[in-house]
Amino acid sequence: MNKYYFIFLIWLLPVYFLFQGGYQVMAYFGIHNTYDQGESYVASVTDFDVKQIAAQTNGYVVLKFTTSEGLTVEEQLALPVQFAQVIMKSELIPIRYLESSFNPIVIMPVYELQQSVIKVNIAVTSFGMLATILLSFFASKFAIRRIRDGEENLEIERVDK
Repeated sequence: MNKYYFIFLIWLLPVYFLFQGGYQVMAYFGIHNTYDQGESYVASVTDFDVKQIAAQTNGYVVLKFTTSEGLTVEEQLALPVQFAQVIMKSELIPIRYLESSFNPIVIMPVYELQQSVIKVNIAVTSFGMLATILLSFFASKFAIRRIRDGEENLEIERVDK
């Protein structure tokens, strides 16, 4: 088997960016759906933690609330540091809840920030997908040419005596 066939594996990168972009778009529409059609509740914070590992800071919050049907919901949500700063000192947090949504819980104080973060993520993954599609196209052309024509043979001549 020719080693140039492995170059076609580069097409996995645009596929990866496509899945990541799809996830971000689903998250974006999920928070809009929950915000527009969900019910408003006040959730109590049962646990909150922010961790800093090297240059990364993230954490989680555990929210507990009771729905209008009497169902108690306790959910752990991941928090980027920007979201954690907004709700850090709160014991009660207003939320919107829609069980059937892709993102069933939207924390109201960070809704605008969450939208903007997701929009940036969509833009970055779109740029990554376009760049890797372009790179994959040229790499595939190169691989096809090498598979069809073979490698160039270099002839080295010694010019000194």
